[in-house]
Amino acid sequence: MLTDDLLKRCQDVRQAYRELEIKHHQKEWTIEEDLLALTNDIGHMNRLVMTKQGRYYDETPYKLEHKLAENIWWLIALADRLDIDIQQEMETFLVQKEELLGIKK
Repeated sequence: MLTDDLLKRCQDVRQAYRELEIKHHQKEWTIEEDLLALTNDIGHMNRLVMTKQGRYYDETPYKLEHKLAENIWWLIALADRLDIDIQQEMETFLVQKEELLGIKK
């Protein structure tokens, strides 16, 4: 599960980006702009996965592991902005799936 420290660090990084957005554009990104950034990064990750599978050529300056972590970070940032307790929601989701699939703890 995500630790409180890890979530706090994600929030701190997002806050630093907010400060840059305000400095350079006079206002922070909207939630929709955050989501657009996530979808852009998902596109990069798609190409990196295809490259790893030998189905695409490597044209991005990114690494798959980095983009995967960045996408998780974006989801955490979006949950924070939407006032969603992602730790609790992950717990609820996993319990439901474990029950549905008969997974015993």
